[in-house]
Amino acid sequence: MPITGQTLFAFVDLKDPFASGEVAGEELTGPILSVMGARQFNFLFLFCTPHTRENAEATRREAERRHQDCHVTIHELPVSDPKDYSVLMGSLARQVREIMRAAPSAKHHICVSSGTAEMRAAWFMLTVVGALPATLLQVGTAADPLFGAANVKEVSLDSPDWDSLRDLVMPMKFSTERFFRRAKKEGQASVLASKPSELQQPVAFLKAHRKLADEEEPVQLPFPGLEEALQELEIHIGSSALRLAAERAATAAPTEFPVLLQGETGTGKELFARLVHRLSPRRDRELVPINCAAIPRELAESFLFGQVRGAFTGATEDRKGKFEHAHGSTLFLDEIAELTLEAQAKLLRVLQGGDVEPVGAVTVRKVDVRIVAATNRNLLEEVRAGRFREDLYYRLEVVQIQLPLLRERRGEIARLAVAILRRINQRRQHERQLSKEALRRLEQHDWPGNVRELSNVLERSVLYSQRDVLRPEDLLIVEEALGDDPLSRLPEPDAGFSLEKYLAQAREQLILRALSKCNGNQSAAAEILGLSKQAISKFLKNQVDNQG
Repeated sequence: MPITGQTLFAFVDLKDPFASGEVAGEELTGPILSVMGARQFNFLFLFCTPHTRENAEATRREAERRHQDCHVTIHELPVSDPKDYSVLMGSLARQVREIMRAAPSAKHHICVSSGTAEMRAAWFMLTVVGALPATLLQVGTAADPLFGAANVKEVSLDSPDWDSLRDLVMPMKFSTERFFRRAKKEGQASVLASKPSELQQPVAFLKAHRKLADEEEPVQLPFPGLEEALQELEIHIGSSALRLAAERAATAAPTEFPVLLQGETGTGKELFARLVHRLSPRRDRELVPINCAAIPRELAESFLFGQVRGAFTGATEDRKGKFEHAHGSTLFLDEIAELTLEAQAKLLRVLQGGDVEPVGAVTVRKVDVRIVAATNRNLLEEVRAGRFREDLYYRLEVVQIQLPLLRERRGEIARLAVAILRRINQRRQHERQLSKEALRRLEQHDWPGNVRELSNVLERSVLYSQRDVLRPEDLLIVEEALGDDPLSRLPEPDAGFSLEKYLAQAREQLILRALSKCNGNQSAAAEILGLSKQAISKFLKNQVDNQG
């Protein structure tokens, strides 16, 4: 059959044809159906391996049901290991070559959001060497896999925005046209003599002409490695404010400037310190984190800068401080405003020249340390109050990154909650979902503890809920009463209000919170609530029976 019109090539994923979501009642279209929902195709070529054969058949049936004018074929690759590059590329290239012979005038597209990383890289290789000239289509990113037609976007090989291509595991691009133009200029006859059939074996072709390929100019990514680092550190970016903070961290990371992270408790300051370190030249050494608020004030200097024997009562031996332990790496000073003025003076000396002066020493020691500091206070106000050195402040504020509050980005809360729940489910045998009503309750909360509080609420709610689908009353959110009146948050009675139902839900929540506070100890929870242990046991039994 002649292949004409619009074609789509895709590896079948375990998320095809559908993927279950973290929101109850929500079934997401997988990568392939998402792409087909965004554009019209005349031919769909589904590639699979033996372990995704059933997914391929189900995807074919659903694609034919939804798009009756599209001709769908399945091409199974005899590959036992879908991560084996050589076998995968050889088998895929042969199948693609057969299809291309019957499609001299078709316009080709590739879904690069399905399959293993090796499969996505294989598509990219076939495209850039000209074996399969095609438009690459992506659904969300590997770090943020959003499905649905609205999230389908085109990947441009010539665009300066290379964020999406980072997920394709390909560090360098070169075009066939530019490749041959350069070969002609340098007189490399072996390349100029290459036949079209050689281009259909990209691995062998690139190996034969590796020198010329290696000399191609590398792609200058705006923020190299940022997407990979965000995914590794589980930093979910869902707002422009947080994206700006992440890009500032990526910009500052390769430099030696100190970085000052500012934001309320729970906004992710330590995660951003790790992001700066992860993207810096010091990434091969472990970051050394210090909570300055946890250091006894009288021991702060010894703890940070070290000591010599006999420096003070109890100093029975020489001891290195954290600065020397962090030599060649990054030192994260959390809650830096808690340091004494004396410790601040010594810190200033380190920043100025890398000089560490242990307590009781007559000489200084040189260290090579990158400083990332964090605080939830306004340091300028601390300077005006005489609690923070002005000269140290101006040493630290070269690069300032303000982390946004969660309540300032309410539109992100639902997606962030789903992402956190997805991580929780990965550790559990039985997965949980959030009802849409539960999501609405999360969006309405002010989150004084920011992302950390949201994560803690979901962790304990999943732990203690007996339901697979969490309802609003299953969310163990500690609501602080306004002012001194503990009854100020009671609901206003209105039509349809049920006092008995409200009291039952309040009782259920208080018992669950008491159990959470007591780490599941029924006797301790009963004592807090003024109930008998039998009452708690009966409550838990009823919870289980209601689920049955």
